[in-house]
Amino acid sequence: MKVGSRSVDRYVLVGLFNTALDLALFTALAVGVGLAAVLSNAISTVVVMTVSFFVNRAWVFQSQSSGVGVYLRFAGVTLFTGLLVQSGVILAVLFLAEVVVPALSTDLVTPAAKVVAMGTGMVVNFLGYRWLFSTGERSG
Repeated sequence: MKVGSRSVDRYVLVGLFNTALDLALFTALAVGVGLAAVLSNAISTVVVMTVSFFVNRAWVFQSQSSGVGVYLRFAGVTLFTGLLVQSGVILAVLFLAEVVVPALSTDLVTPAAKVVAMGTGMVVNFLGYRWLFSTGERSG
């Protein structure tokens, strides 16, 4: 496994793609379809998590770790960040927007809340994934 500036560069590129995909899915579900923000976040997180696992394992961290156990640990990191951390941030931003600037359209505030939440989760995910794939290399 390589953990250097190259993996950070690759992580950023994959992160940008995942971010765009996550935001697009979230916005389509929350604004386009009208699903609740937290439900939309859960769905977009699970879809992007699965794509992210394969790309991060193979290309970013160039790990030989594989199997259901590695995926479940990866899912644990991602779901912690995506469902708990991001959902908390989304709810907080939506609440604050309603209190501070109640005239703002929810169609504008909801995707903005997701952007803030994704920014919060990026560092947590990188550290968690780095730990996961380096731990898998040592034990596997």
